[in-house]
Amino acid sequence: MSEREAEVDRPAASPDGDIACDFEVAVSLQEEGIRERLSRGALGPAQKIEDGIELRLRSDAWDAVLRYIEVESQCCPFLDLAARRDADVVVLTVRGRPEAQPVIDEIFSTGTNAAG
Repeated sequence: MSEREAEVDRPAASPDGDIACDFEVAVSLQEEGIRERLSRGALGPAQKIEDGIELRLRSDAWDAVLRYIEVESQCCPFLDLAARRDADVVVLTVRGRPEAQPVIDEIFSTGTNAAG
């Protein structure tokens, strides 16, 4: 498995930027059905971790997680996004500074809704 297949890490492009999402990019998340694909792959609710959340998904959700990270990093450039995959599970991690916590909580409010 190549590094790209096993792990991706997308640090915030604008970690100290405004806590605001790009509406056009958020719409593309919805239109592509990325939220639904992540929700279907979730193995349970998102868990709170230091500075954010961690969501465990089935390993076949990897492509959806990669696309989510690609789009979400454009929508919310103040978030740190990462994922790792092994044979059984994909772990998506979303982190941000204290002011970003309400946004992270809203994105994952039901535990299985992954959205931007």
